[in-house]
Amino acid sequence: MTTTQQMIGDKIKQLRKAKRLTQSELAGEAMTKSMLSQIENGRALPSMRSLQILAKRLGVDAGYFLEDGQSLDLARMARDIEAEFKQKNYQAIISAVKPLMDGKLPMTVDAARLMEFYVNACFYTGTDGGIDAISRAVEIYERFGLFVESAKVQYLAYALMFTQSRYQESLELILRVREEYTGKKVGNDFLFELDLHYAESVSLSALGDYEGSREAALAAVALSREEGVYYLTDHLYRVLSNLAQMSGKLEEAKTYLNKARLFVQFTEDELSVQLLELAEIRQANAEGRYEEALRMGQKFQGRESIYASSGCLVTGAALYHLGRDEEALAVLSKVTLPDHAYHPLDRASVFTSYAYKARIYARQGKMEEARQQSQIAFERVQHYPPSIHRKFIEDTYRELHN
Repeated sequence: MTTTQQMIGDKIKQLRKAKRLTQSELAGEAMTKSMLSQIENGRALPSMRSLQILAKRLGVDAGYFLEDGQSLDLARMARDIEAEFKQKNYQAIISAVKPLMDGKLPMTVDAARLMEFYVNACFYTGTDGGIDAISRAVEIYERFGLFVESAKVQYLAYALMFTQSRYQESLELILRVREEYTGKKVGNDFLFELDLHYAESVSLSALGDYEGSREAALAAVALSREEGVYYLTDHLYRVLSNLAQMSGKLEEAKTYLNKARLFVQFTEDELSVQLLELAEIRQANAEGRYEEALRMGQKFQGRESIYASSGCLVTGAALYHLGRDEEALAVLSKVTLPDHAYHPLDRASVFTSYAYKARIYARQGKMEEARQQSQIAFERVQHYPPSIHRKFIEDTYRELHN
């Protein structure tokens, strides 16, 4: 087996799978399925005529399969970068791929895959440069007629825009990507369709369109049920629970949380478990079950978590309602704005910590401190959409400044 044979076989297999063709469909009458299998596995070298037939069916030039050693190097690099991505070594990915961004990358699928990994790494590290990489990957995928892959890489721009608080643009992008995907897709990628529904729901809630957000989340749940694909289901039920809780529909919120727990138990994902526990503590506070909320909150604080600040907030809220002011102040003083809090509802929730502290200081007769804390919270939520968090902050401010 030669390196050339393996390289050609890998490229044919990669494009065939990307276009969602079976070996029989790609082989057609030009060759047997067995021969195509040997070619894809690097055990046989296709004739130029066979290569031209395969290239035409895959929407590329035959020369794509015969490109020089740079393409082979990129194929190897793409495999290495994929392994780094699975290990969440995002900085290593940026260090490896960024130098290539300044040069002229060949128009190959492997180059596009490198761009995808680079974009994801930029998102997770907050590094600039992701948008340019998306444009280059889209150009490559569309050259080969890989429209679903093009839609998927454009979807990555949604996350980048969201982190920059460009919520309207992120929503418009999601709707445009869905339209392109629906118009050009070959087959169905239900996981991607669920991603689109979820992104739409999140973007709409960031803009204050809570009913639209609810409809998008319910559409995703319906698709999951119809296709038997339960990707993101626990997240979707938590979204629905949060929306119901903000509308004062506490029984509905509790029902959705119970459903979310079933899927969290199924996935056994630790971060999902923690997010669910926080949601259940917020639900207990909303229902006035403060002693229970406090017990759950203190238990949550006993673990290492990236959501430690949220744990302090819900625990501090329970202590406030129980009148345990000094303890509440001590816990609420630990609340900070996490790096991963991009959604305005999450941010507004964090800033309620200042309103709670303001109310405690007012109960203690420390009006200067109370007004100062309420002023901070009030100023920070003015550009956020209406919500129960913003209302609590604004009510606190008005009570203390009248």
